[in-house]
Amino acid sequence: MKKFVGIFIGLICGGVVLANEAIFQHPSSITKVQIPQYSQVACKFTQTKTIPNSKAYIKSGGNFKFDVTKGVVFETLYPKKSTTAYTTEQSKRISDIIIAINKKDYSYINQNFNVYYLKTSTNWELALKPKKSSKISSVMDSIIIEGNNYINNLDINTLKSGSTKINFTECR
Repeated sequence: MKKFVGIFIGLICGGVVLANEAIFQHPSSITKVQIPQYSQVACKFTQTKTIPNSKAYIKSGGNFKFDVTKGVVFETLYPKKSTTAYTTEQSKRISDIIIAINKKDYSYINQNFNVYYLKTSTNWELALKPKKSSKISSVMDSIIIEGNNYINNLDINTLKSGSTKINFTECR
């Protein structure tokens, strides 16, 4: 019985990974992507960061703000208060990607990423995989964004730093 339960749990966990990876079966063009466009969004967030080469992870949460003219700000309230602003020149890559998607900056996306997109009647999923010729490919494996009216989940997979999964709620 224990063996059956172990196999069942393995299939469920594996299914979650496979469901997330299924987006890479749907190549697309950034011009076909239909996601909501906002100049400003504020949400609550929870984040799980995995630590490479271990089974350890760090959970955190707080407030998220996006302003198309100012960038992205994560105000972490737990486990330790801190603020991370992706607005300066040194930390702009993630902010640039989010702003490019929001503004449908086709040149930036097409130059740096292969695009994958899937839309159902209620949700959409967008994945960006860096092109080998892009500078981003040396640090990032993929970004997967899921949502409906707002972004619900953001999954950032890096080559050396593990993955970061962010869930957004109470967006306005």
